[in-house]
Amino acid sequence: MQFVKFVKNETIKIWAKKSAWVMLAFVLLVVALFLGLNKYFNIDQSTPELREEANKDWLLEYKAQLNVPNISEEDKQYYNEQILMTEYRIANDLPVEDNMSFYDVLDLVLEVILSLVGIFTMVIAASIVSNEFGTGTIKMLLTRPVARWKILLSKLVASLLYGATLFVVTTIIAMIAMYFLFTGDVTLSVVNGQVVEQAVETHYVQTILLNAASIFMTILFAFMLGSIFGSSTLAVSLSLGLLFMGSTVTMFIAKYNFAKYIWFANDLTQFGPNMMPIIPGLTFNFALVINIIYAMIFLAVSFTYFIRRDVTA
Repeated sequence: MQFVKFVKNETIKIWAKKSAWVMLAFVLLVVALFLGLNKYFNIDQSTPELREEANKDWLLEYKAQLNVPNISEEDKQYYNEQILMTEYRIANDLPVEDNMSFYDVLDLVLEVILSLVGIFTMVIAASIVSNEFGTGTIKMLLTRPVARWKILLSKLVASLLYGATLFVVTTIIAMIAMYFLFTGDVTLSVVNGQVVEQAVETHYVQTILLNAASIFMTILFAFMLGSIFGSSTLAVSLSLGLLFMGSTVTMFIAKYNFAKYIWFANDLTQFGPNMMPIIPGLTFNFALVINIIYAMIFLAVSFTYFIRRDVTA
């Protein structure tokens, strides 16, 4: 119960700062602008007449391509299949193929939200300890008859809860808005000359889990720096620098054998759908083990330094 109370207090302290609300508002603003721009530039498919007109335009385009001189057999087959699927869309009142559907936008929105949430949560984690050392309030906190590791752990948990709250709130609001702004879609294919509908293949859970693991590692690194340095500015700057430069550095050192043992070269997001590892031959299991090892190192350094740190001065 005492630990839960500490986590609650740290969470309240985070949300008591204007910066926490500014970060939330900023993510919502970016998502709103992103959805607005996609809706503005998307083809208007709001009525059956507009959907039919757009599909007929594509139908004319595909038929025109069939009349191109010296067209290959592969291209001819492709355009014939596109004609069949477009006629199917007209007959079943479906939007055009290049229409931005709910699923298409959700993929992009998740990338935007996860990126921003990762950055802002990292900033919170890097500053939640260093700020208290910088202002001297850590002295009052450590005068309580409680183990230091519990105090530090409560700060880490509060940082993670802030990130989780940021992600859940913005994602729910974004999905509600998308429900009214964008339509669903179906994936069509031609099998034995017949058009068949296929279930839309989604990888949302995999994308979220891989990004969450990557964000978690970045948070642990930022938290370690925040526990070591008394300056939150330095901790945040170093964390952001590694976040933005990690992939670039990996590309330069990928040819060396030692590269696969470096933490940021084993970013788990590179094992997502339609992704290729930067380092040839790198496997998910190997990268996962490397991340676990570094996570243990980051935590060990954070807690060891915090527990032994002299705050009497």
